[in-house]
Amino acid sequence: MFLGIINYPIEGLGSIKEILEEKGYVVREKLATEISENEEFEGLIIMGGPMGVYESDRYPFLNVEMKLIRKSIDEGKPVLGVCLGSQLISASLGGEIKPGHFGPEIGIYDVYTLSDFEMLGKKIQVFQWHGDTFTLPKGSTLLAYSEKYFQAFKYKTALAIQFHVEVNSKMIEEWVKAYHGDTKLVEDVKEKEEEFRKLAEKIINYWLRGKT
Repeated sequence: MFLGIINYPIEGLGSIKEILEEKGYVVREKLATEISENEEFEGLIIMGGPMGVYESDRYPFLNVEMKLIRKSIDEGKPVLGVCLGSQLISASLGGEIKPGHFGPEIGIYDVYTLSDFEMLGKKIQVFQWHGDTFTLPKGSTLLAYSEKYFQAFKYKTALAIQFHVEVNSKMIEEWVKAYHGDTKLVEDVKEKEEEFRKLAEKIINYWLRGKT
């Protein structure tokens, strides 16, 4: 059973949950405000949200998530973090999270792959919506980067992805309303929906093979 932690109600698992369920896995979603340090699961998925890792005083559940991440890695359980989730993985392993010096990435961007992620192609297009960035924890392997920031890394059983692999146009429509974004993003994602879904499946397959 995979536990999917939702840090903000409109930022759910999207296609990640769909793909896992199609493969026969059970996925249980839970709001971050409702989790404890004693959750039981075989794999952990942590999604995005508008808060920053450095705001854990305001959002104490972020500290609980980082403890769960460390515990899961120590126990050899697979961990997947998306956007804020990737930053929480970095922070839990000693990385630094801060607002990006080169400004936010919002929209469809080119990302360049390294190491194992070269199986996705040397350059991929992904959807981004973030302002913060992470440093690489000691012992991790960089898997992808954009012209501005690191985009993915692996550490033992953990896979951290800054970009949003889970999105479809319906989700982006909700985000645009909630975060006062450009309505053009909805159409941009609609045009790439099938491509994004295929990319998500490849990344999830990689994660499930335990090569992280």
